[in-house]
Amino acid sequence: MLNDDLDLQLSSLLSRAANERAPLHSHWIHIEALLAEALSATPGGKPRSASGGSPDLIQTRAGSPPLFIEIQILAGPRSLNNLNNRSQSLLAHAIQMRRSTRAEVTLAAVLLLAPGNEQVMDESARERATTRAMHTLLRNEKDNVGYDAILLGELQEDQLIWEFYKAGQPEASSPDHRPTSTTQAFQLLATFESEKPFLPPTADPISEQQQRFLLVADEWRSGRGGISTVNRELAAALASIGKEVTVLLPDASDEDIRSASAANVSLATAARPPGISDREALMLRPIFAEESWAPDVIVGHGRILGPYAATQQQQFFPSARRVHIVHTDAEQLEFAKETIGGSSRMTSADERRQLERELSMSADLVAGIGPLLSETISDDLLGNSLAPRVFTLVPGMNTTLDLSERPEPVKNKVLFIGRADDMKSKGIDIVAEALLQIVDQWPASKNHIPSLIIRGVPSDAANVVKRKLDEIFESRVTYHLRPYADDQDQLLADLSQARVLLMPSRHEGFGLAGLEAIAKGIPVLLSAESGLAQLITDCQINTVPSSIVSTRNTPSRLAVDAWAEAIRQVLDNPKEARARVIELRSSLAKIADWPQAAASLLTALDQK
Repeated sequence: MLNDDLDLQLSSLLSRAANERAPLHSHWIHIEALLAEALSATPGGKPRSASGGSPDLIQTRAGSPPLFIEIQILAGPRSLNNLNNRSQSLLAHAIQMRRSTRAEVTLAAVLLLAPGNEQVMDESARERATTRAMHTLLRNEKDNVGYDAILLGELQEDQLIWEFYKAGQPEASSPDHRPTSTTQAFQLLATFESEKPFLPPTADPISEQQQRFLLVADEWRSGRGGISTVNRELAAALASIGKEVTVLLPDASDEDIRSASAANVSLATAARPPGISDREALMLRPIFAEESWAPDVIVGHGRILGPYAATQQQQFFPSARRVHIVHTDAEQLEFAKETIGGSSRMTSADERRQLERELSMSADLVAGIGPLLSETISDDLLGNSLAPRVFTLVPGMNTTLDLSERPEPVKNKVLFIGRADDMKSKGIDIVAEALLQIVDQWPASKNHIPSLIIRGVPSDAANVVKRKLDEIFESRVTYHLRPYADDQDQLLADLSQARVLLMPSRHEGFGLAGLEAIAKGIPVLLSAESGLAQLITDCQINTVPSSIVSTRNTPSRLAVDAWAEAIRQVLDNPKEARARVIELRSSLAKIADWPQAAASLLTALDQK
């Protein structure tokens, strides 16, 4: 009775959908569940719903490409006309599903028509309209756009009539099959093999053939944070090992061009029409010095810049491979911003996590900055057999600075570098309370009372940051707010004048500021909730007394005490702290090296 039951239930739902005023939302879940039940009876077994939109169902098939299924329900008296009118929307869904993975897939549409009680077409007109719609939606050899197969179900006089169409047939051809039941229709769909499957672009191993890299960024220098630093240093490292490297930017200043040229990196921009924003310009075709230049690999960063790299690949360079680099754990970062009893950030966290996941799924290779982020995105992609390979990209350090000639600072400046407007997730409130405790207990006979320097305060957030710090310090601690700086000499001056750099984040995907401080021989105190701390721990680098402060599952008062004690140890024993960081620098230099990072990227591309 399975066939009869499925047909009866589907027919009943479609009939109600056709004759109610606003039916689809209330019936959609039930109809999708019935179609999933029909697929469960096929050799591929139970399908799964795809998160984040299209496709609606995915069925993994042993020995065959997975089946991606888009479901469309068109109800009402002019449903067949609506099908013709919605062809462009359906084709856009087909393109989106192809792009959601770079693997070979079979793309199918299940179209359910419920015209209702009003008869608007005779049989011959209906057949002509159906044939025209199917020809428009089926994939053709000319542009490879469309579906490999379409299963059309139409409710006629309370009976569900099925027709099965496949790509590659003449324009005026009739259905390939007319299944007599829902189960039989889905047996045909589940076992369908395309005669001319759509194959995604392939390429030879990167080390042998592919030499050209296009990295997509919104600046060359590091005015907006760590992503720009990673992009610039990775571009220079790839160039240093013989690859042709171009960075796509919205604009490039003369200073940018001189700096990039010194690293043997080219900068490209697009011809921007009036009214186009900086980041929107990254969706335009780049203008290269060599007109025929085209990338073999495109590199994008995170959920902010990643979409533009995906656009470059999909619109202009479909044969190029795309690497998506993950810089944050959106879900954990949003959680770190929440306050006890405050509003939930669930919606924004889920939206950002889904976007990162979709960008990763459509890439050829995914890199997490450090072990924490590579583990996070690997777990987020579990359960999908089409997930791309994930590897850990360890940022490098510049260890060319001769530390033996660097003088010790006189004053006890405690430095923080990062997005200071995000005080909660960055843990600035914790170290502010800790520094207040230290200052209150500072001996009257002892000079150089500690002060706090915060580098990275957006101009529009300076008043808010000041107000929050004033509430904590009550004029008892000296502090100075400084804006973002893309001048490396200015950042080096900040670090050189600091007794210690603090990275107290409640969550930090990696922590480039900490790595840069270590490279320059500046003592650091790192939150255990950071990717850099995990890298040090995973590599079993000895930093006793520890440079890592763990306050996991610790009440705020005790967390403040732990940070106060760690800061006090550095301030009371600056020479020991400097010796420890030099030892840490020596150990990290073996694994945190930009040419080594570039080589690991090439190796991962070879293994794709």
